[in-house]
Amino acid sequence: MKKLAVLVIGAALLNVPNVWAASAKKSAPAKGDYTLKIGVGVTAGLCSAPFFIAREKGFYKEEGLKYEEVKIDSGQGPQLLTTGQVDVTNNLLATLIQPIANGLDVRIPLGLHTGCIKVMVRPDSSIKTPADLKGKKIGTSSMNSSGTVITQRYLAELGIGVSTNHLEVEWLIYPSTELPLALERGQVDAITTEDPRAWIIENEGKGRVIINSATDDYLKNEFCCVLVASAAVLDKHPDALAKFTRAIQKAARYVQENQEETARLMEEKRYVAGDPAVNAAILKTYNYRASVSEAETAIIRNARDLQRIGLVDKSVNVEALTRNTFVALPGVPDTLYK
Repeated sequence: MKKLAVLVIGAALLNVPNVWAASAKKSAPAKGDYTLKIGVGVTAGLCSAPFFIAREKGFYKEEGLKYEEVKIDSGQGPQLLTTGQVDVTNNLLATLIQPIANGLDVRIPLGLHTGCIKVMVRPDSSIKTPADLKGKKIGTSSMNSSGTVITQRYLAELGIGVSTNHLEVEWLIYPSTELPLALERGQVDAITTEDPRAWIIENEGKGRVIINSATDDYLKNEFCCVLVASAAVLDKHPDALAKFTRAIQKAARYVQENQEETARLMEEKRYVAGDPAVNAAILKTYNYRASVSEAETAIIRNARDLQRIGLVDKSVNVEALTRNTFVALPGVPDTLYK
């Protein structure tokens, strides 16, 4: 295995060029039907389950939504939103905050689910608690990944230095598929990765979870995956966006209450690869109680944490960033759960 790079974290490394500036001018909502362009990952994961369920169970139709699905590389979602190639998609919130602070003009109307990020060590590792990661080598696929950002936030909360001028961990970059082997060979002390890879590593006895965003107190109630929409579609077609959001709320509730059926259907329709039993087990660790207000909470919490550790500039007004990004759409309930 070839180690690609050793990176030191900090705002300078992760600064995204300010190419995200809004290009859509506000105008009155267009009259008549609009076909909403929904971005769906080519290699979609379980995070996208509500998108498939909304189609298969007729929730889009129930809302009277006209739509087309556009296959995308999930990592390109933000760019495609700003260029109008898609109107809505889902995204891990942790990877959005810094681009938003740098000018990415998008809107977030719904928190989709919690969970899915884990930090793992070898089964025989002397690392017993997250605090033991101080001074250790952590493997990750990218310094921009959701797993990296969430781990940085968690370690900072424990008082472990993760900023450029106070760095108490070492980050090593590997292709995501090579992270388990890097851990097994001892090239790193820990890795941060997402399900289903994390679930498989653990259940094959090749890794032990030390941080779990689905269960650890600091993260377990935070919505990590959100709906994200272009500013233009909100300005011009708010009714279509509201229909979509309500349909996804219904679909998320279906996923929450029918994990086995969801996993079976997704495998049968070839939406997601893998063993349905494994995928159902993973879905049960998430909380798909989609919420509007919890999206706002997650945005401001992430932004404050990233500002504290230097990934968002101190000059950024976090409250203003949240007000500009979060949107509560008329006619969309806060949640379908009381």
